[in-house]
Amino acid sequence: MNACLQREDFEKNGQLSGFAPDDPVIFQEPTVVIDSREITGGEIFVALKGEQTDGHHFVRQAFEKGAACAIVSREWFSRQGSSAHEAGARYLVTADTTEAMQRLAALYRLKFAIPVIGIGGSNGKTTTKEMTASVLRARYSVHMSEGNFNNHLGVPLTLFGLREKHEVAVVEMGINHPGEMELLAEIAAPTHGMLTNIGHEHLEFLRDLDGVANAETALYRYVQKSGGVVFVNREDSRLTEAAAGIPSTVGYGIALEGEGFWAEDIRMDNLGRALFTLCSSAGNAPVTLGFAGRHNVSNAVAAATVGFHFGLTQEEIAGGLERLKPEEGWKRLEFQRAGGITIVNDTYNANPDSVRNALDLLCELPVTGKRVAVIGDMLELGGVSSPEHEEIGRYAASLDGLDAFYTFGEQAALCCRTAGMKCAGHFMDHGELQHLLHESLSPGDVLLLKGSRGMKLERVAEGLMNLSGPDQ
Repeated sequence: MNACLQREDFEKNGQLSGFAPDDPVIFQEPTVVIDSREITGGEIFVALKGEQTDGHHFVRQAFEKGAACAIVSREWFSRQGSSAHEAGARYLVTADTTEAMQRLAALYRLKFAIPVIGIGGSNGKTTTKEMTASVLRARYSVHMSEGNFNNHLGVPLTLFGLREKHEVAVVEMGINHPGEMELLAEIAAPTHGMLTNIGHEHLEFLRDLDGVANAETALYRYVQKSGGVVFVNREDSRLTEAAAGIPSTVGYGIALEGEGFWAEDIRMDNLGRALFTLCSSAGNAPVTLGFAGRHNVSNAVAAATVGFHFGLTQEEIAGGLERLKPEEGWKRLEFQRAGGITIVNDTYNANPDSVRNALDLLCELPVTGKRVAVIGDMLELGGVSSPEHEEIGRYAASLDGLDAFYTFGEQAALCCRTAGMKCAGHFMDHGELQHLLHESLSPGDVLLLKGSRGMKLERVAEGLMNLSGPDQ
């Protein structure tokens, strides 16, 4: 009966209403939702008030669909009066529904005496989380964050998915403001921590790389305080420095031969897959990833390090890495083909580090035609947006393997300017860009589309696919 929420858990977070006085309020293996459309019967519905909508508008609908309980605000509940208890509705009435959900999730997580691996960092945390879970599944029952459920709402919802059968949890932890990692760590109580790297993420709020490092490494500080283990990317100087005083660390690095795991003979095939030899003191194993790019080899080495720490063999680790394939619609270096052209669709998100990684991958791919890149605006860079876009243009200009470089969006115009002759054109309209690419690309060419999600460059990929039709 560990995987349950009881009366005392609820009463720590507010006032119960609609429950019988002797009701233990046991929700065995609770399902918690914040979207009333997901209710099928027996769920706990949390009415969250956001910028666009207020979940309290859907409380009645939640009960009509079979919700077992609703977590609501005192303000809303007091306005309802006697009508709140139509059809025997039950409530947890609290000052702040978001905080109540977070505290309940933290209480629920502590009912599980299992390793919880918190994974954060600027780039690659979602892929590293997926790889780590895939490796560990070779031997353990693993629970992990779905998709990119990694923020102040996603982490609690992930923890509510823990069940008695689970032996380890892998929880992605994403931040964009100072202090958020401390909150997520208090909720998830990770026993192990990993940060993929420190890069140019959310500089609008974190200001600079030092600000990013200080915010992210709160995960290290929490794990250290709780006596846990930290996995350290030794090739990131800021992470190495932050981990210097932590007693229990496990290092790794893509090129750190002789320490933990490393990689040799890295190359890309014409399908965009990364091939390499996974090396350790225990031996070597060839690996073919379902993911593209040298940076994903680093993510794989990180996952391998976790697997080895938990007792997996080299063969189990290599098998776990190879079994994982990107899901359809991943939009992170997703390879698509249309009319003999290869489209590298990396339109999920963008920051200066991930753009450089994507351009490097493009230049490493074996091709028979041209290598063409379209770079859109990198959003959420705050006051450093202009210089960072200018640096991307200079970087593109330095790449001998890049045959044509286009830009899209207001800020990306700065990339075009600093790329000089390398920039073949700048666009503000998806249709015009799509038309130009359709007319200028030929079979054998490779096109990279990279930009922040708000730039919607996936529309260009979809348009080219519709015009040419997918290759069989």
